Formats: sequence, C-alpha cells, structure tokens
Amino acid sequence: MVRAVTVGLDGSVESLVAAGWAAREARLRDAPLRMVNAWPGPDQPALTPGRKVAWQYWAEQALRAVRAELGTDDPELEILTAQISGYPARVLLAEAESSQVLVVGSHAIGPVAGFFLGSVGLEVAARAACPVALVRAEGVATRHGDVVAGVQLEGRYDHVLAFAFEAATRRGATLRAVYASRCLAIRDSVPWEVEVGMSGMGEGAEWALGEVLARWRHKFPDVRVFAEVTADSPPRRLVGAAAGAALIVVGRGRRQLGFGPRLGPVGQAVVHHVACPVAVVPRD
Repeated sequence: MVRAVTVGLDGSVESLVAAGWAAREARLRDAPLRMVNAWPGPDQPALTPGRKVAWQYWAEQALRAVRAELGTDDPELEILTAQISGYPARVLLAEAESSQVLVVGSHAIGPVAGFFLGSVGLEVAARAACPVALVRAEGVATRHGDVVAGVQLEGRYDHVLAFAFEAATRRGATLRAVYASRCLAIRDSVPWEVEVGMSGMGEGAEWALGEVLARWRHKFPDVRVFAEVTADSPPRRLVGAAAGAALIVVGRGRRQLGFGPRLGPVGQAVVHHVACPVAVVPRD
C-alpha cells in the first residue's frame, strides 16, 4: 500500500493553501492525499460538550468542502479524510509515522521578521518521523523554480539528498546543492601567505561536495545539478538561496526528546525566514 501525503487541516487560510500544495505533491508522487483535522477530545476538559459538538460539525464541513474542491481539480486523486480526537501536534506526529510527507501551513508576520511557524508546526518539524513540508500561504506562487538543498560535508545526509533529488526529478527542476562555511570567510582578512591555505580549504570543500554528490548524480542522471560552495554563514546563505525557489530542503538531526522542540540554527533560520515551501528531512 502506498503511503499517503498527509496535511493538517484546521480551516485557516494557511492550512487551505497547504492542502493545495499537498495535493500537488501527492499527484507528483502518485500517492493518496490524506487530510487530517484534530478536534478536542476528553483530555481537553475546558471545552463544553456543546462546543465540542459544534467544533466537530464545523471540521466535518471544512474537510468535505476542501475535498470537493480538490477532487474537482483532479478527479483521479485519491483523497482521504480523518477527524481525530486530540491535540493537533500529537495527532500529526502520530500520522507522520505512516506518511510519506507531512504538510503543515504557516503564516507571515511581516517581511522583516519573517513568518511565525507556530507551536504545532515547530513541534512536528522537529520531531516527526517523516519529512515535514512547511508551506507559507504567501510564498507558494513559484512552482517552477529550482530545488535548493542545504548540504553538510560530514555526518549522514543520504535522506536529505535523496529527498532533494527526487523532488527535483518530479518537478523537472534544477537542483542547487549549497554548502556554506564560516571558516572560508577568514581568508578575506588574513595575510597573503595564509591566503593560499584558505583557498585550499575552499578547493577541498568543492572536491568534498563533488564526492558527496557523485553517487546521486549517477542515480539521477536527468537532474541538472548546480553545486555551490560559499564562504558565508550557512543560515544566511540558505535563506538567500531560497529566493525564487520552488522548494528548499534542509536536514534535521535526531528527534528531540528534551524540553522544547529544536531544529538547530540552520533549520530554524530557514523555516522562519524563507518564503517558499521548506522540507525538513530527518537525518536519523
């Protein structure tokens, strides 16, 4: 059985846009689309029985309306819906265990501050078992841009590159693999005789990135790949590289079990300041 592309739907504009993006992703993957709404259950006693009934009725109507609209756009797309009692983050994390991709909407708070991810989006992005796509309502117009992947030269990164190459293949897009390191930036302020060493570090990084990408180029020969090594802050460079992109892919380390969800400095900067959809891929 093909695993579904799952999207959290709460009736907000952001979740409706996320549902549209998830439907396109499901079509690209030849997978069913599963729309999930989490509604208050027994562990949320602050809501009266009457409000719970009203909430459930509203959620049913919202799911039915979105399903009808997406089904009209693509009658062959298999669309599943589910109403599940429980807190949204908890419900979506459980759904992620059996999904190809989990899609969550987000909303803008201004061009300078970036956009607010929200506690649900942050928690599922930091802890989900599957890749999580964070979709901003104002930033999904570019569907034919590049796929950008943030790459590290150490550690396990196969899941991130597999996701990025597959995404580029499905979209017929160019893949931009970006490696940024603050270390290389030192060469702009050191004596000439050390400049050679710093340049060597840059050349070494280019060679190492080429080695990392070689197997994936062979596996996906039709994907045009642009490899970029830059002396810059990784968060700043990836945020800049995402301008005009169709999708940016970043990795995430082991699932956090401590206090508060965390994505790390690179992932945190990207999901808060990039306008295009962001795929956060677990590396463990």
